[in-house]
Amino acid sequence: MDGNKKQERKKAMEALTRQGILDAVISLLMRDGIQGLTMDRVAAEAGVAKGTLYVYFTNKEEILDAALDASFDPFIRGLSALLDDDHPPDRKLADFSLCHLRFFDENRDLIRVLFFDRERVHSEKSHYTDRRYQIFVQRVADVLDEGVGQGMFDPLDSMKVAAMFIEAHMGMVMQRIHDGISGDVEKDAKQITNIFMEGLRRRK
Repeated sequence: MDGNKKQERKKAMEALTRQGILDAVISLLMRDGIQGLTMDRVAAEAGVAKGTLYVYFTNKEEILDAALDASFDPFIRGLSALLDDDHPPDRKLADFSLCHLRFFDENRDLIRVLFFDRERVHSEKSHYTDRRYQIFVQRVADVLDEGVGQGMFDPLDSMKVAAMFIEAHMGMVMQRIHDGISGDVEKDAKQITNIFMEGLRRRK
């Protein structure tokens, strides 16, 4: 086996080990919550030595960040594809709402642990400083600017309105989790977009 193949095999094995650790983290979170997550328990769940964890992650917080990234990757790719589509700006915002609420509804237990419980445990952290949040505020702001440029929306402060739009979704998700509501995301997504579209549309 030549050097390149050995290197490729090593990278593949490292990727599998890392993914196995993240899978173990998610299993533990779903079963025992964030308070039950320790490096010892992650190692036991993943079937690796505790020292192996530190090859890939510095501490528990870094493992949680990686688990959050892995869990949100499909969601982020889906939202990005919607915002990059050729649909009109109002359709993009409506699709964003439905995709957002559907993802959180389908992954409500994991999201509650990874996001809401985590914020309560680490109160100094805020989703306002999270890079995913900042990225999508900017992406939604770009769609709003597109709508203004097309004469669809009234002139606005796109970054502020984008933050309001995303916060409306986060508020809806929190309310649904708090009230134990699942399913029927189309109704709630439509409610958000209808309210925003009424305020955004350019007056003739």
